[in-house]
Amino acid sequence: MKYDPLDHVAAHFLRDLQPLRVASRNERDLLRLIWKSPGIERSDLTEPLDLTQQSLHRIVARLHDRGMIVFTSSDARRPGPPSPELSLCKDWCLTLGISINVGSIGLCLMGFGEPLEKMEIPQAGSSLSTEMDRIEAAVEDLLARRNAKRRDILGVGLAVSGHRMLDTAFNCPLPLAHWSLIDLAPLVGKQLGLPVWADNVARTAALAEAIFGVGREVADFAYIAHLHGYGGGLVSGGMPFRGNFGNAGEFSVLFDRKDYDDRPALGLLLEHLRTKGRPDLTLRDLKGEGVSTWDGVTEWIDRVAPAHNRAINAICAVFDPALIVLGGELPPPLAKMLIERTEMNNLPRHGALRDVPRLAVAEVLDAPGATGAALIPLFETVL
Repeated sequence: MKYDPLDHVAAHFLRDLQPLRVASRNERDLLRLIWKSPGIERSDLTEPLDLTQQSLHRIVARLHDRGMIVFTSSDARRPGPPSPELSLCKDWCLTLGISINVGSIGLCLMGFGEPLEKMEIPQAGSSLSTEMDRIEAAVEDLLARRNAKRRDILGVGLAVSGHRMLDTAFNCPLPLAHWSLIDLAPLVGKQLGLPVWADNVARTAALAEAIFGVGREVADFAYIAHLHGYGGGLVSGGMPFRGNFGNAGEFSVLFDRKDYDDRPALGLLLEHLRTKGRPDLTLRDLKGEGVSTWDGVTEWIDRVAPAHNRAINAICAVFDPALIVLGGELPPPLAKMLIERTEMNNLPRHGALRDVPRLAVAEVLDAPGATGAALIPLFETVL
């Protein structure tokens, strides 16, 4: 029987049992508006939701009774009785994001749409059961920081580095072989006793950038995830675009075997820098200051610039976004170096150039994959 995370959501979060729902469609539309505009007055919700005043008041009252929203008094001076201001109750639920990366496992504990705590633990060894035990211990540590319990968690978003296969199985890079080709959501769900939604880590990082980073300024953008490998995600209409097989944004597919070692993948940068006298370098070490001045960095940037430009121009041609974000674990100084070397294929026609996207450095730098993953249970159930 196919795993459905909704079957494992705790009863105290549910609105209906048949069918299983945390919120109705109208309630979700309303909650999303409130989330985007905290403190919005109830009277300002009628028009965008296309609801009668009576229906709106009924839905608001029900959500308030469930503890999902809070009222504050409005100071606005307008004719008629005052309309309450509405905000999400951050304590109504917690969500958890877990990102499985080469070299590290990121965790993000989120309130009702607001990041609260983040943590990173080393990814080491090849035992899946051992790593899941360590993840569970880290989850308990995060909960203890907030004086919270596991029953307070609505759901878990699991972000995995690798191509998506069937259901919640991923084909991961070699250092994550023990996470590969296994239906992970039911396995992690059983370990934590919580519902689990799974997605690619580059796509959840793009979602984090769409909500909390530079991507919030536009509806359509591409996110390049410079991780141990080289991938990304597409955001269309403010939400991730997954494609038919769940692998939209796998930019490494642009390169054949002879070009593979010239991609701007950070695993390849580590190999290059190790030949320059830094034999024990890890991805975490790249986050230190002054990385752009290290011996070999400029040489590597120049070497991968053609591959970077191929990806940028392919994204422009196929997706035509307003913005392309360089993120993942790429240090901002190196992102700026790549942006400086960007060459757009934009020949004039009749003396005019076409519009091209702006390139930007990611703003969500701390555990972006886990942060975006923590949003997935909310978008799947209440927002």
